[in-house]
Amino acid sequence: EKTCLWCGTIYFASRSTAKYCSATCRGYANQAKAAEQAVPYDETEKMISALLSENAYLKGQLQRYVTDNETLRKELERFQSNGN
Repeated sequence: EKTCLWCGTIYFASRSTAKYCSATCRGYANQAKAAEQAVPYDETEKMISALLSENAYLKGQLQRYVTDNETLRKELERFQSNGN
């Protein structure tokens, strides 16, 4: 005995993995799921723009860290050569 995830009807499932009482409820659930997953074009464009902006920011941060690392490496080498 199971409860349909779409309509809430209690039913006897012929399969242990059944989630819906009928093909109709399964179809409605699949349509609702597909509608939730579909992203409107405008939202996709906004997402792409935001990701490109974040990518540019992260590239700048990475370059700054690379430069800082090179500077620290040179200072360490200078320090080690003066200490020996």
